[in-house]
Amino acid sequence: MGNTPAAPGRRSVALIGANYGLALHPVDRHGVHVPGEPASCFASFWVADWSKWGTGTVLLVATLQGWRSYGSNEFFAATLANELTRYFPEAARFPLNGISHTQDDFEVKVNLERGFKATGRRAALEITGVLDRRQFAAPDFQLGPASASLTNVYLPCSTGRLSEFGVEWPGAPTVYPGPRGPSSSAYLAVAESWMV
Repeated sequence: MGNTPAAPGRRSVALIGANYGLALHPVDRHGVHVPGEPASCFASFWVADWSKWGTGTVLLVATLQGWRSYGSNEFFAATLANELTRYFPEAARFPLNGISHTQDDFEVKVNLERGFKATGRRAALEITGVLDRRQFAAPDFQLGPASASLTNVYLPCSTGRLSEFGVEWPGAPTVYPGPRGPSSSAYLAVAESWMV
């Protein structure tokens, strides 16, 4: 059973907003990446200006110990995790078998020259050091057995920090060369739209 792309005329807009992502990889005591080590966690912060599931902000954190969400709407957070985020390449190594939710409200600051910061009472995510800005389009982004159309402006970044309940996750994003410029496990994806 493979991907089942929908005819472009049959898809409808599911979400308009932005997504900010950070996968942290292990580093040694000098801050140098440990070769061959996969990410220890992946954080995905959603800003939905409009979606068929609701609006607002949600922070999702995926780890080998489980998934956690932060925000004001538990249903909205769980839906974004189940419908979209679990299928991101960065989230692939973190099975979604359930999600625990913590009520939180975020102050969000976005500067497309410098980066992004979302600060809540219980969790915070910061992604900075913009390396590039370019348009991204995936007309058949895999969502399990189905697919969606995804477009955004992608801004890979050099640094990122994630904290939960005052404890900062160790590690750093991985920056690597790509065919169209630098790519990173820390990124801003703005002017984002999903069609399913």
